[in-house]
Amino acid sequence: MNLQQLKVFVLAVDLQKLYLVAEKLQITQPTVTFHLNKLQDELGVSLFQTKSYHVIRLTEAGKALYHYALQMNILSAEIASQMDEHKGMKSGRLSIGSTHTPATYMIPQLLQEWKQSYPQLRLFLDVRPASYILEQLKSFELDIGIISHTHMEDPDLICERLIKDDLVIILPAGHPLALTDELTPAKLAAYPCVSHEDGSISRKLVEEWAVQQEITLDIAMEVSGSEALKAAVFHGLGFGMVSESSVKEEEQAGRLVVRPIPYWLPKRYIYAVMHKKKLVSPAQRLFWRKLEEAFRSPAPLSGG
Repeated sequence: MNLQQLKVFVLAVDLQKLYLVAEKLQITQPTVTFHLNKLQDELGVSLFQTKSYHVIRLTEAGKALYHYALQMNILSAEIASQMDEHKGMKSGRLSIGSTHTPATYMIPQLLQEWKQSYPQLRLFLDVRPASYILEQLKSFELDIGIISHTHMEDPDLICERLIKDDLVIILPAGHPLALTDELTPAKLAAYPCVSHEDGSISRKLVEEWAVQQEITLDIAMEVSGSEALKAAVFHGLGFGMVSESSVKEEEQAGRLVVRPIPYWLPKRYIYAVMHKKKLVSPAQRLFWRKLEEAFRSPAPLSGG
């Protein structure tokens, strides 16, 4: 059993067609079949339910092998990347997962500076919800996560709180609530609201706040993403609650009015996250330090 056989096996399961595996690895289809047959012969067990590879169905032994073979392929790719990066970080890859707010409003300049310093180092930025990024970190698919979250505590992860990033109320200029001296929960409940989509961290925090204030918000529209929410508010569809960092440009230009949320307690932060057991590359270590410097963060939080 060797790495090439395991790579062919994993790709056969993932792609379901041997000709696709051959194209992916730039080998012939008979060579793919040879590797699969050789792997089964060496292990002494059947990995597939049929002798023909026209239909790829795993036996219980095959399912068990796939779990470990996938991890070995990931580690093999990491080894190759590590060796590249140790050549003066002139090559290699740094994969970053980020939620929408830091990816859009906080780290683009940092990434630009990084790319200028290391032009041959490939950057990969995956913008997804926090739950997805945490799953990818735990499966070693990402190097670093930068996420908006309320409280991070996970025994498998190193988490560092970078900066507070709470929500604020945004209003179109001329809205009655923009002109009132004092906002109250009751006044907010009397006007339509543009809300983040169900399941988002922001939506969850706003709903918890509304329950605490004993009000029901009149949600006129749900949107996915801060840019769409700001646009809806600007065009008068209602007031909204967004990340403070996401609306600085609009506030300075006078396009939107920003007000604090009454009786709101700080809850949301931006965290840098990585797996405790992941082999830290020179690029990963340096980028982590750059994040700390950029956000002037305190000492790392222990554990989670």
